[in-house]
Amino acid sequence: MKKLAMFSLVLASVLSGISIPASAHHSFAMFDQTKSLTIKGKVLKVIWRNPHTYVAMEVRQPNGGIVKYVLEGSSPNELVRWGWKLDTVKEGDTITAHIFVLRDGRPGGLLHRITTANGKSYYAQ
Repeated sequence: MKKLAMFSLVLASVLSGISIPASAHHSFAMFDQTKSLTIKGKVLKVIWRNPHTYVAMEVRQPNGGIVKYVLEGSSPNELVRWGWKLDTVKEGDTITAHIFVLRDGRPGGLLHRITTANGKSYYAQ
């Protein structure tokens, strides 16, 4: 009986260790990577944490209205390897973002590349 209990405990530990990393990441299926869009606007917020970074920005429309976009980027570790720093994009900055749009049509997308006001480009995906 003790062997069965010990085996069950070990098996449960191993299985939980396998399942946690698998559930901690999501797919990019919500983005249509065959449809891209380039938007320019003011950065409202930057979230720099694992597993993905986020940039919220407002984009002025031709009719004068403003649309808020939430863009998902890669992990902070990958961004640093591609040349980003914590202050590459800050609240209030004007950036141009090349994104892959959300499949459901909401304003947002997968951040592929940004260009800062000084003309420097950074990949985010």
